[in-house]
Amino acid sequence: MEATAIQTNTANVQEATISLALIQPSNYNPRKNFDEQSLTELADSISCQGILHAIGVRPITGTDRYEIVYGERRYRASLIAGKEDIKATVYTDLSDDEAEEKAIAENLHRQDITPMEEAETLKAAIDSGRYDYATLSTQIGRSETYIRTRIKLTTLIPEIARLIDTEEITVAVATEISRYGVDIQTDVYNSHLKDGVTYNDWRGMNASNVARLIEKNYTTDLSRYRFDKSACASCPFNTINLLLFCEDGCEGNCSNPSCLREKHIGYLTNKAVEMLNEHPTANFCHSEYDLNERVNALLTEMGYDIEKLSGYLTPYPCEPAVPQSDRFDTEEEYAEAVKAYEDRVEAHREKCADITAKAEAGEISLYITIGRNDVTLGYMATPAKPSENGNNPKAEIAKLEAKDKRNKEIAVERTIEDTKKKILEADITETKFSQDEDKMIYFFLLSSLRKEHYEAVGLTDRKSHSALNDSEKMTIIANLNAKTKAIIRRDFLIDNFKGAYRDNAIADLLLSFAKKHMPEELANIEAEYNEIYEKRHQRIEERKALLAKDTEPEATEPEAEPTTEEATPDTPEVAPEAENSPEEEPMPEAEPTTEEATPDTSEAETEATQYEPTEEEAEAILTEEERYCEEAVA
Repeated sequence: MEATAIQTNTANVQEATISLALIQPSNYNPRKNFDEQSLTELADSISCQGILHAIGVRPITGTDRYEIVYGERRYRASLIAGKEDIKATVYTDLSDDEAEEKAIAENLHRQDITPMEEAETLKAAIDSGRYDYATLSTQIGRSETYIRTRIKLTTLIPEIARLIDTEEITVAVATEISRYGVDIQTDVYNSHLKDGVTYNDWRGMNASNVARLIEKNYTTDLSRYRFDKSACASCPFNTINLLLFCEDGCEGNCSNPSCLREKHIGYLTNKAVEMLNEHPTANFCHSEYDLNERVNALLTEMGYDIEKLSGYLTPYPCEPAVPQSDRFDTEEEYAEAVKAYEDRVEAHREKCADITAKAEAGEISLYITIGRNDVTLGYMATPAKPSENGNNPKAEIAKLEAKDKRNKEIAVERTIEDTKKKILEADITETKFSQDEDKMIYFFLLSSLRKEHYEAVGLTDRKSHSALNDSEKMTIIANLNAKTKAIIRRDFLIDNFKGAYRDNAIADLLLSFAKKHMPEELANIEAEYNEIYEKRHQRIEERKALLAKDTEPEATEPEAEPTTEEATPDTPEVAPEAENSPEEEPMPEAEPTTEEATPDTSEAETEATQYEPTEEEAEAILTEEERYCEEAVA
């Protein structure tokens, strides 16, 4: 069905009725979620009253179809209502930017827009570049603060964003949570807002209480750290800039732990290097219980050695504090404090000079201690050394060479570690398997090579029976041939056959391997254990037959019932011979006459009831091996 023009308002705008089959949604509609229930309600309204407000569309170049500019909800409801066409305003000359602008404006003026849809629409308007906060504020009649706060909601994790649209938390609470990063949001949701949380549930709390709880539980007091915090004063993650109730003089709390950690590590690293520049003879160290592994790793990468401290350091003297004039009541008191300060400075200078002289003489050693939260300078007495090594240039050169060697080792170690991580990300699935890679495979397979095959793979002069070292493996793979490859591969298989047990796949592979390489030996092994099994199986069948006979008297009891009435009522059981003489008590001597007295009872039944095997017979019936079989079956 073609579009039917009804009225032309301008040269580029037409009112028309268009077939729904010719219309398709756009990909820039700010509205992404459509509630099924509200769509159904709108569809019912359309069925009764029709479309009250036309949707906006524009032609798709080169086709007879149209793209929705605004009104996608009405379009969807019309489809549900079974309509064939819809009233539309056709914009015949509308650019992509203009179409997006109209879609944004139309969505912002809807009455049923959700908080998250509004936030996404406002963000799209700002991101488009056609609005700034001031012009958008004028366009929609909202303050700039309102717009900024709403846009901040777009930083919420999806789980919390859904709680706003379902009205399980207020927009004000969501706004407080949106001030923080993803890590904090995730923990707040899992611990306090998720379905099923019973302890410390934050749903129903007002925004002020939620804000205080987040600051208390998820932020760190900046006053505990010594790095330059000038940038923190205006940081959006500083609670001073998030909350309205910070006390005067408060530096705030940081809600971005990763940034805080990096600043702290950078500060400690720089302080350590600067301290070493001031005291070149000092050594870096750390204690066993107070260390900062990240700072130590950075200093190591920079080529510095860090010792593990054994013993206690004497703190390096601190500079005296300068007196402040405003802390004294009179000029005389301040002058006396200045004089005392100058004396302390002179004493401090003399003490530092003495420490430096002793350090240069080798009497003491200076140490820069890398702690968890600070870097400090201290010293301790140097252990006595042999006099010939005291100021020996050769010893110092050897020490420097050892340090240089270690630095090279560190570079190689770091290279290998990073390569192991990156190689997991490399896409080599389409690359042809090379000969070098084939040799690498054999290098690792050699770990399973048996000692009796060392000579067969070329190690003719080897006397030790210990495992192969890397050098020997490299020698072997450098001289591989068909024979040595077969030996290495089969030893690898044999080594892995150790994991075979009763009914796993490795056992099947083991038997298949043995059938190919040792068929006679395998046949003999199978015959031996099959013979044992058959004997045990026969004994078990015989025992089962005896046990089965033991149950047969129960089936013949009804035939014997008429004779039990003659038995003495006080006698719980009647022996078979008592059936013919009810007035006499059964005697043990009468047992041999049982067969004659009970013609209805078979010999097998009587034997199963009364027979008790001797110990020798029981042992013959149930050997220790059979007991093992029964336990295995159980």
